[in-house]
Amino acid sequence: MSRLFLLTLSTVLLCVQSSHAEDPVFSGPQIGEKLVPFEAKGVFRDQAGKKFDLVKQADKKSVALVFVHARTRPAFGLTNLTMKFAATRAKAGLNSGVIFLTEDPTSTEAWMKRVEKHFPKGVAYGISKDGADGPGAYGLNRNVTLTILVAKEGKVTANFALVQPSIQADGPKILKAIAGVTGGGKVPSIDELGGAALPRAGPEKATSETDGS
Repeated sequence: MSRLFLLTLSTVLLCVQSSHAEDPVFSGPQIGEKLVPFEAKGVFRDQAGKKFDLVKQADKKSVALVFVHARTRPAFGLTNLTMKFAATRAKAGLNSGVIFLTEDPTSTEAWMKRVEKHFPKGVAYGISKDGADGPGAYGLNRNVTLTILVAKEGKVTANFALVQPSIQADGPKILKAIAGVTGGGKVPSIDELGGAALPRAGPEKATSETDGS
């Protein structure tokens, strides 16, 4: 083969790889689509063991919803940051919650209770009744780590499908989206919200982390 041919072939392959690397990832209802009610099983405090429907409770008010597909430390860092800020917007009508997607709800619930102190208060925590796929109407992607939805008046205003969650890269955009459905105002910096000590994630969905309880 000629050197020119090999150089051309390499360039084409690099372009194809770059194109695939930049392909958008989708999970859950997209911007403008309806946020459908669904039930989850509560885990903590007054909601423990009870069914709740965060979307129905919101009654078309604003919603911040995190679906946890995989328990990893980056996922917890971003989830806790999001919920810390979300809790401060409760008086502005924001309904917030974290829903864990799992094929072993008993084990997941036991783990959540062991590390309860690490979760921000003032928001709802539950386990999906629909296994690792989550609510069927949502079309959630099992290949992502987190799906974060922000909605108002029953429709999605922001969707974040994250394979590799990052506090620094994703946090500011998510906080801004939450502020946008709760009257705006000052959005705190990552440093202002501060970081919480995070539990090591239990061994679920190909994560190498171990339970630190």
